[in-house]
Amino acid sequence: MIVFSYKFRRRRRLRRGVVYVLALVVLALCTTLAVAMASGTTVNLARSNNMQKALNAQLAAEGGLQFMLQSLSNVSLPKETTYETLTGNLAAKLGELMNDTPNLGAMTVSNTDSAVTIPGIALEGAVFSCILTRMDPDTEGRQRCRLAVTGSAGGMSRSVSVDLYLKPASPAIFDHGIASRGSINISGNAKILSMSDASDASVFSAADDATVIGLSGNSKLAGDLYACTDDPFAIVLSGNSEVGGETDDDVIRADHMHLDQDDPEFPELDLTPFPGLTTNVVDGSTPIGGNRTFENIHVLPNVNPTFNGNITINGIIYIEAPNNVKFNGNLVINGFIVTSDGGELPISGNQLTFCGNVSVPGVAALPDTAEFSAVKELTGTAILAPGFGVTFKGNNSGINGLIAADQLTFRGNTSLGGELTGMILGLADLPMSLRGNTKITINREDGDYTPIGFKYVSSFDVIGNSYAETAP
Repeated sequence: MIVFSYKFRRRRRLRRGVVYVLALVVLALCTTLAVAMASGTTVNLARSNNMQKALNAQLAAEGGLQFMLQSLSNVSLPKETTYETLTGNLAAKLGELMNDTPNLGAMTVSNTDSAVTIPGIALEGAVFSCILTRMDPDTEGRQRCRLAVTGSAGGMSRSVSVDLYLKPASPAIFDHGIASRGSINISGNAKILSMSDASDASVFSAADDATVIGLSGNSKLAGDLYACTDDPFAIVLSGNSEVGGETDDDVIRADHMHLDQDDPEFPELDLTPFPGLTTNVVDGSTPIGGNRTFENIHVLPNVNPTFNGNITINGIIYIEAPNNVKFNGNLVINGFIVTSDGGELPISGNQLTFCGNVSVPGVAALPDTAEFSAVKELTGTAILAPGFGVTFKGNNSGINGLIAADQLTFRGNTSLGGELTGMILGLADLPMSLRGNTKITINREDGDYTPIGFKYVSSFDVIGNSYAETAP
């Protein structure tokens, strides 16, 4: 029995030693795992921090791109901007917009011959900077540049870019068929129709009168009504007037009347090219009656001529203020009429009156000869008469181009039966009237509408599919 007891105690001591060794092994394994996990956590944390910085840099670049595109949408460059003047013109316009603002602080927009640089703009925890690099013109001769924006955050950088091109910007006021700074009255049997899209015959008034637009009698308007006023009662509908194909006043006001429109920018005039195009003078001694043809004429001030008979005018008619000019009989204008700016002169002393049959085929009808080569380059305008009142009261067989004057009156049996390929524009805050049996059919199929006689600018547009993420 004693021997048995001794062996038993010895085995128990041996087992205790094995457990101790196993515990050490397990402890070592756990320590190794803990170290490995701690190391992995540190790596993952660093990776996460880097990903966060990279994401912040990417967001800064994307945000900066949108900021610059928005800024560029407010930038207009002269239409004549060339490859050589692109960066200088662009830097000047961006400088006007961004210099001395909280975004740039004491920094400024700068440029070289080939690029425009916008210094870093700080965001929360990030910053972005921009460079616009001039590119070669495209196959259509349009000026181009590449906008590259680099965002930086915590030592990480990301860059994105888009390509832009300059395109002529047509003033929004040209989107309408009839527009005026003053009130517009359409009455009697007057009809404003369109050849294709009904919106071509829309009517816009920027006036702030008691009656901004008035329709009465059996008047008919194919398009809609637009006004800056927010007073629905400033647009007066009476009689059997029709707007947008509707005669019910409630439907017209709900579906075809657009109030509280932004005050549009009327384009600035550019009359400088026209006097130099004339080659013949009309003064008090010039015969103007009977069947006559005139070429590139300059009507001197205070002549007040009345053209009688069958008159054909080829090229430009430049009329200097003050003048009251009347056209009786049959008038064909293979070109256009432009006046000097009547300015502050009484409009009663500056009048153009068309009493007979008028046809204005425009410069397209001119022959390809040297005396008309410069005139043929000037398209889109039929009559441009700042400071003048223009009255139509005869029969018209078609006018190719814009009709613009300080005050416009259409009455009697006036009918632009052959269509008006342009618009009617009231340049001053004076009432426009279309009454009697006036019928005007507007054809605006040409979307690139930039009539001569106005100053135009160019704006930037994004070239499709040009977005790219580039190496910082």
